[in-house]
This record gives sequence, structure tokens and C-alpha cells, in this order.
Amino acid sequence: MHEEMSTQDLKDRVAVIESMIAEGRRSTESWGWTFLLWGVAYYVAIGWVALGQRLAVWGGNGLAWPVTMIAAVVVTIAIAFRKDKGQPGTTVGRAIVSIWISVGISMLLLFPALSISGRIDEHAFVAIIAAVLGIANGASGMILKWRMQMACAVVWWVTSIAACFGSQAQLTAVFLSALFLCQIGFGAYAMVLESRRRRQNREAHA
Repeated sequence: MHEEMSTQDLKDRVAVIESMIAEGRRSTESWGWTFLLWGVAYYVAIGWVALGQRLAVWGGNGLAWPVTMIAAVVVTIAIAFRKDKGQPGTTVGRAIVSIWISVGISMLLLFPALSISGRIDEHAFVAIIAAVLGIANGASGMILKWRMQMACAVVWWVTSIAACFGSQAQLTAVFLSALFLCQIGFGAYAMVLESRRRRQNREAHA
């Protein structure tokens, strides 16, 4: 009797954990727009740097990343407050958000400082960005048991290693490809999943 109760209790706990993981994944899907937004922000910063260097205007490397990143933070906060207003959070969801907030704050403080000071070259800059994004995606993917996000983490880790080698043109190609796959592509994928889930919920309640 005790063994049966223990087995049932274990099954119930596993079911609760799986439910929390599923809810955490749904929560992450609802934040897919942030991946897309930040992917576009990175493209804007990179384009700004390239154009600024060519035309010797707009501060070149000095202002591109700080201005773009701060603007992306402001837009993210503004949309997040409107989107999640009144929606209850889950334990797993809060854990995932905490990871990304911590990573975001680290990037917001470190990368503009490195860019303004000029004490880091492009290869090291991309290597650090890719490694940090690999950590965030890897942690989220492992918590949520989400293979797609783990794949993004692997892409970022490979990008981090690749950034230490090759020419400037190769570095740019690798970084832009990783951004497209892991930010814009993954963000769009998550948004599609969320849209599909909402449509199914509306049909179920119709």
C-alpha cells in the first residue's frame, strides 16, 4: 500500500513538473517577439557601424551599439508592460525571465563600455556576445527541455569559437548568420507557435 502511494505520489510530482515545463515553454513562446526585436536591433547596430565607418559620420563604432541597445531596451520594456499586464506568472516562467534579465543587464553594462573604450576588437566582441547568448539559450533550453532553443545555444557556442579565427569578412558572415537563425528565425518560430496555440484555444472555446 505504501509503495503504491509512493509510486502514485511520484507520478503526480512528475506530472506537475511536466506541466510547469510546458507552461514555461508557452511563456517563452509569448516572448518570441523579443528575440525578433533584438535580432533586428543587432542588424541595425552592425549596419550603423559599417555605414558610419564608410562615411565617417554618426560616431562610427562609438555610438552605434550604445544607442541601439538602449533603444531596444526601452522598446522591450514598453511592449512587455503592455503585453503582460494582468497575466499571472509561473515559477518556471519567472526563472526563465530572470535568466534573460540578468544576461540583458550584463550585456547592457559591458558591451557599450567595451565599445566606447575601444579596448576590445571585433573578434573578441562577437565571441563574448555569442558566448553570453549561448549561456542564456542553453540554460533556458535545458530548463524547458526545448530542443529548438538548445540548437540555438549550440549555434551561438560554435559562433563564439569561430569568432576567434578567420578574417573580418568571415566574422561578419558568421555573426549575421547566427543572428538570423537564433534571434530572428527562433523569434518568428516562437511567435508562430504562440499564434497557433491561441487559435486552437479560441476554436476549443468556440
